[in-house]
Amino acid sequence: MSIKFIDDLTLDIYIKKELIDNIDFNSKDDLEKYLKKLFKTLKNKYQLVIEGFYDIEVYIDKYYGVVFHLEKEDIDYYDYYKNQVDMRIITTDTEFLYLVEDIPFNLLNNVNIIIKDNEVYLKIKKELAKYEMMELLEISRVVYDIK
Repeated sequence: MSIKFIDDLTLDIYIKKELIDNIDFNSKDDLEKYLKKLFKTLKNKYQLVIEGFYDIEVYIDKYYGVVFHLEKEDIDYYDYYKNQVDMRIITTDTEFLYLVEDIPFNLLNNVNIIIKDNEVYLKIKKELAKYEMMELLEISRVVYDIK
């Protein structure tokens, strides 16, 4: 798991698929249970307290895993409810892109190359071996919301 803070009210949580294999993202109950467990882990392990009202966008990629994009609503009303989370959840099945500077030769058969706005992205077209996925993640930045 990795966390990227975008600003004071927004963060992304990246979780590889090995850690979420048994979660049914189409089930609202399963997803809410998982998020509550995740928030507890963030609090206990990283001292990151998630409380208040959040818009949560869940981006699901069959090769990488999931990105939770959390945006906290800046509403004073919810300040009265410490240690509580209210959330509006939207799930999106998508295909992540990987922003790279150099294209690894050994991955050419398993990825498509996309050039957009003078930047090079790789899109996985078939399952990568674990070491290939690790190599790709080391040299790239995961992009889940390219328009």
